Amino acid sequence: MKVNFSLRKSIAFVLFAALFIVQGCGDSTNPPKDSKKIVNIGITYSPSSLNPLSPVGLSSSYVTSLMFLPLVDIDEDLTYKPMLADSIETTDNRTFTIKLNQKAKWTDGTPVTTDDVIFTLKLMSNVKVASVYAYTFAILEGLDDSGYLPEGTPDISGVKKLDDHTLTLTTKAPTTLNIFKDTIGRYLLTVPQAALKDIAPESINTSEFMQKPTVTDGPFKLVEYNRDHNVQLEANKDYFKGAPKLDQLNFKVLQGTAISTQLQSGEIDMNIPSVGVIPIEDYAKIKGLKGLSTVEGPPIASQFMYINEKSVPDAKQRLAISAAINREIIVSNLLKGNGEVVDGFFTSYSPYVDTNHKPVAYDPEKAKALLKEAGWDSAKTLNLAVLSGDSTLENAVNIVAENLKSVGINVKIQMADLATLIDKLVKMDYDLGILTVSLTPINPLPDVAYFLQAGNPNGYSNGEIDKLIASLKAETDEVKIKEYYSQLQEIVAADVPMPSIYATKALGAINDRVTGAKPKDFGMFINVYEWDVK
Repeated sequence: MKVNFSLRKSIAFVLFAALFIVQGCGDSTNPPKDSKKIVNIGITYSPSSLNPLSPVGLSSSYVTSLMFLPLVDIDEDLTYKPMLADSIETTDNRTFTIKLNQKAKWTDGTPVTTDDVIFTLKLMSNVKVASVYAYTFAILEGLDDSGYLPEGTPDISGVKKLDDHTLTLTTKAPTTLNIFKDTIGRYLLTVPQAALKDIAPESINTSEFMQKPTVTDGPFKLVEYNRDHNVQLEANKDYFKGAPKLDQLNFKVLQGTAISTQLQSGEIDMNIPSVGVIPIEDYAKIKGLKGLSTVEGPPIASQFMYINEKSVPDAKQRLAISAAINREIIVSNLLKGNGEVVDGFFTSYSPYVDTNHKPVAYDPEKAKALLKEAGWDSAKTLNLAVLSGDSTLENAVNIVAENLKSVGINVKIQMADLATLIDKLVKMDYDLGILTVSLTPINPLPDVAYFLQAGNPNGYSNGEIDKLIASLKAETDEVKIKEYYSQLQEIVAADVPMPSIYATKALGAINDRVTGAKPKDFGMFINVYEWDVK
């Protein structure tokens, strides 16, 4: 999850420097030579936490990983690049050897060591800490199926220190190197043992350190964090990969319409496609501006509809909801072609999408017939909780509501911020919910398992799905993995536990004054220390 986040647990005004004079439609002059090198990034979703043990949502993950490095990060070509780790290797697909970069150091000057990594693993697998990513670590030997270390057990049996910069992690069952990198590699953001060892695990999340981290190892350090407005970061000039060329990196929380406006005015330099959403209606205008370059990435982020099975218990009713939605109109008219129709977990970007399973066709008459067969109460009203801040999504939801009304399903739209919506979904305090979700194409299994197995936010259960997921967890043959995912897609198409509506292309824009950077959902900040401004 990434979705790029998970819903496992319930859960920028940036200090803007006038670097250049705006002229006309985003065309700008160079900043004075003695000014700081500052880049401002627009995001539409607030980073609700900077806790590296539990970053909630993509915005939080992006910002937090600039201060606390993952072992590796995935790039847009779906390969994994070294970050804190120089390498991760295996010979048997069970024991993985991790070699840390020996130059890595904390901002207090001390080295980042294997002890820090193991300390972090123990925190993330401690039920008192309740990391949102604990479930992704459940593959490790010594942790239970939720990713937690059993109470009273001092060490994780699958974790071994070899030296100060080398350790091995052993999984319960064989798994592919890519899956290991995508789970442990991407989601383990190492924290400093020396700074946190005296804090009780149950107090870690509310500690002063987690509100404003003071000892970090990434290319940037925290200066200011105002959750609903901005995050201001300054360069870590002692960053072991190289001192950043920028002096400051700011994230500014904006409404979607303000993203396009401030790209034009030069108040922000770029967006992050999936969390700094440019409204579709503004994108064509942005493309024609002098001084700005646009980027169209693959469809990654999908709009998923959560269906509470306490409210909609019959698969026929859920299929009726899906068949009533005119996805084609949303993609062609609202997205203006900058997206694709989807009704399952996988977009065309995923290597596991089975193209033989076509999205459910828009068929209001079929929807009406299914509702009649299932004995739907037309007097019933369903609350539809939706993530606010994305004007395109809000317009799409209005279309969905009208579609459902036309077949006899009454809905009441309830807009909510990310934290509120996640809380509703986790507590199953909703009827229907729509939220943007990005599944990693290389390894969708952790999120798919979460959405479909016990403890999911829909109340869905299917024994055949459980068997398939168990097989996927233990399989290393890519041909068989694709076969299992194909079978899973067939079952999901029949049960409709959590249909998606559409996936959007990753639409980005960047001011030409910024060099070395590219707006993208995967790997955008891997080389951030090399970014510069003209």
